Amino acid sequence: MIEINGNDYPVRYSMKALKKFERKAKVNVFSLSDPSKLSADACSFLCFVGVECGCNFEGVEFDMELQEFEEHITLAHVTQCFDVLGEYSDQKKA
Repeated sequence: MIEINGNDYPVRYSMKALKKFERKAKVNVFSLSDPSKLSADACSFLCFVGVECGCNFEGVEFDMELQEFEEHITLAHVTQCFDVLGEYSDQKKA
């Protein structure tokens, strides 16, 4: 879960969400290891697709557009989203 503008939202990265990110950011998600290697635009979009996917998967209403979403997130949110993305890699290794 990630808190944005006073609301908690689930974060999830399905293959569909990752493909959506790759198409826009032109970055291979499997080469990501550090948010400092991404532009601010790519970082915010990675968070956005994660929240959008998490909400769709769990049936939580999410009606923010990317531009509004960006007004409410900080680098702390980016770190949280990278942690969630990293959990998928950790599960694969376990």
